[in-house]
Amino acid sequence: MSKTKLTFEEALAGLEKSSSDLIKPDITLEEAISAFEKGVGYYVKCGEILDSAKQRIITYSSEVRS
Repeated sequence: MSKTKLTFEEALAGLEKSSSDLIKPDITLEEAISAFEKGVGYYVKCGEILDSAKQRIITYSSEVRS
């Protein structure tokens, strides 16, 4: 996973896959830990992208009001 180049949609899909993997009935402990770690990475990436988008919207909104 190259977290720096993922789009929001790709990161969200990765998060959803990690979540799906965690509920498989036959998942091993090692697989569960790996899926959890990947999911956390995708979660962080989604948050970073959303924070960036929010900041851009705030910036543009400020410019429009000026």
